[in-house]
Amino acid sequence: MTAPSVPRIRARKPKVRSGCATCKSRRVKCDEGRPACARCQKARLPCKYNAPEPQHGQSRTQDGVLPVSNSGDAGSQLAPGMRLHDFEGHEVFYFDLFRNVVVCNLSLNGYKNFWTRTVLRESLRDECVRDCVLGTGALCRAMMDQIHRLKQPGAKSLWMVPTDSLNPTNARYHRDALQFYTKAISKFRRRMLLESSSITPRTILIVSILFVVFEAMQGDTDTIDRLIHSAILALESSMSGSMTFGSRLPPTLDDEGVREADYFLARLSGFNSLLSPFYPAILRNKAYRRTWLCKDAIPSSDQSTQQIEHTFERYTTYMLFWYFRTAQTKLFNIPMDLMKFQEEQALAIDQTKIWCEFLESKVDQEKDPVQCWSWNIMLVEAKMFTVHVRYRHDPEEFEAMWDSQLPICREVITLAESVLQEENPLTGALPPLFEDKLQPILRSLTCKCRNYDVRSRALALCQKISGPWFENKAMVVGMKILVELEERERDASGSIPYRSRLRWTISSWNDDRTELRMVLTGVITGHRKELTIRKDESIDDMIENISKLSV
Repeated sequence: MTAPSVPRIRARKPKVRSGCATCKSRRVKCDEGRPACARCQKARLPCKYNAPEPQHGQSRTQDGVLPVSNSGDAGSQLAPGMRLHDFEGHEVFYFDLFRNVVVCNLSLNGYKNFWTRTVLRESLRDECVRDCVLGTGALCRAMMDQIHRLKQPGAKSLWMVPTDSLNPTNARYHRDALQFYTKAISKFRRRMLLESSSITPRTILIVSILFVVFEAMQGDTDTIDRLIHSAILALESSMSGSMTFGSRLPPTLDDEGVREADYFLARLSGFNSLLSPFYPAILRNKAYRRTWLCKDAIPSSDQSTQQIEHTFERYTTYMLFWYFRTAQTKLFNIPMDLMKFQEEQALAIDQTKIWCEFLESKVDQEKDPVQCWSWNIMLVEAKMFTVHVRYRHDPEEFEAMWDSQLPICREVITLAESVLQEENPLTGALPPLFEDKLQPILRSLTCKCRNYDVRSRALALCQKISGPWFENKAMVVGMKILVELEERERDASGSIPYRSRLRWTISSWNDDRTELRMVLTGVITGHRKELTIRKDESIDDMIENISKLSV
């Protein structure tokens, strides 16, 4: 009789039970240095320490879910529990980067329910969302070294080129990012083909926004333009034309995050198309032409703070698309019902006045400095809409309207400067990738106002919150050129003649995105000026020698 075989015992590596959250997720030894350990400092990763683990018997919930690390930020506090079997080793690392870095950055601009709850929850339920999240986390790690270099004193590049100087480590992160992203796109396309009649607007909305985030981090504006355009058409088709934005959810479903996402996509598409030359497809989109003003988007004294903020999002989003549709009629010679326009404009003026008075009273009464900061940002938006609602179709009347509203423009820029002091989150180490509240206002003042002091101050604030993000930095460069070309034509009376006003109509990049081609068109004359800007040029030298530019 042979002896029974003895089962082999597999050698196991000791589990990492101490150290920072990042080293734990990577399953490497941590020296537990404070405030950041040596490994995280070397890899330029976020280094955060979790609270001590619960005693035996309390560390897991009944369904085997580990509690999420609580690092003190909104993303960690509101994230769902993460199941260990859902992610492999490197996937845990990418998920943690998305949750602790990407989500925190995106949440600086609001929409916290969407980023910190809805997206993270869906990443555990939907394979497309999961792959998008992991791909974005990997891309975040791949970009960290580039962002660090751009922030160093003496950095010359006007904007970041995503393929710049990839070392072998970054190449691996980029490869992982593209693999996850490609899988997400393939799965989503397959689902759209097989389930196009049953796939919900909710799923289309969430996945489309995550696609946009991935492309925006790389600065691929052409793809963003196509993505948003396609998303709006798909949402319109999936709803069979029976619903409008802001109401894509059945009344029985309580998911405020998806409502926020709905407003976010609407505002992103509207502001981008009107104020950025990178989105021609969105500008011609017909999906929102039928959306009229919302009559019930006004504040009420019995609403909670959160309800007021949601009502304000509803008001500003509808107001944006009223302005968007009105501008489309002039740009593309679309017939307009003049009586309907005048009726809507009167309603818009009344609503804007109500909001300005309401928010001014909130600012005066608020004791909490953080909430007061939020009220002030909302007040900046409301004040700016008092200018936009006085829209005129005739070009000269439109210019005169902006001149007549100069006191309001000065008030808006002064208020914007006060809320963008150094201690505010929007001007932190890395301003938010998407900023759809102050950035559109500042761009509008820069391009539309004819007062040099106001537009120069607005441009300075644009630069302050542009961060390292590709499109934002390129927009600042282009707007500086536009302003200086117009200022060159200022006449003896101190005004820029109507015939000298320009609009940035076309932009394109060379293959490696080191050169930006911009085309400026005369608003009245239609004459075109074309120039090329290299990323390694000195913008100050270009402005100083603006008269020598070949245009």
